[in-house]
Amino acid sequence: MLLANGCRGLAVFGTNSEANSLSVDERMVLLETLIQEGVPAAALMPGTGCSALTDSVRLTAHATALGCAGVLMLPPFYYKGVSDEGLYRNFAEVDRARRRCAPAALSLPHPPVSQVPITLALIERLLRTFF
Repeated sequence: MLLANGCRGLAVFGTNSEANSLSVDERMVLLETLIQEGVPAAALMPGTGCSALTDSVRLTAHATALGCAGVLMLPPFYYKGVSDEGLYRNFAEVDRARRRCAPAALSLPHPPVSQVPITLALIERLLRTFF
């Protein structure tokens, strides 16, 4: 209904960490089901950020391989006080997996729930390096 009424895209699995209420396998199956049921992959931007880097890589590669427009990538939020360098390395590893599949947007939400700030300096570094 949203797409039929002019919505250009869907941030499936939430924008404020709701996706983490689902397992990696559940998110993968649900994303596949949405696409199989006719939701265009190019209209989807699923939440793929997890505390475990391997889960973020797996989900992001899966979404990208399915043709999703992009992903919402939370920072690894379990540990607090993560340095910009640590966050950079996390996002860089996920980006390498994303690029192996196909180009797609990488959105870095900054919800208060994560309590892990994404600084302007980090965003600038990621842009210089990967985009």
